[in-house]
Amino acid sequence: MTESGKTRNFTGPYADLLSELAKLMDWLAIEHDLSFVKAGDDQVFAYGVNGYILVFDQSRWEGLIELLVPNSAFTIKPSAEGAIAVTSTNADEKASLKLFKEALDRIRSYYESRYWSTPKTSQAGAGIQRPA
Repeated sequence: MTESGKTRNFTGPYADLLSELAKLMDWLAIEHDLSFVKAGDDQVFAYGVNGYILVFDQSRWEGLIELLVPNSAFTIKPSAEGAIAVTSTNADEKASLKLFKEALDRIRSYYESRYWSTPKTSQAGAGIQRPA
């Protein structure tokens, strides 16, 4: 589930939040990589708490990423041009940006306070530096 060799340059109104999402996904890959289910040949990862849910498969930025929040949802996927496109069910961009940030904060806070993490002997996070 790692993408250690890739650096993504996000653009648009969600650029900073997508960078933060990338760091969160990398951190989850290191600390909680065993939280997946099989869907056909894919590993699907779902993380969340109290209505804030992040879902993606092992292709990560090449596939569909969904971020669900109370009363709204975000679809994140590559566009035909290769850029990462974010679509929100909330038409108010300012409110959407706030909800996106809130979801990232809530998910990270929940998993940071968990009593367990993947043992450091696991190879799942090999090659990924833990974000600060």
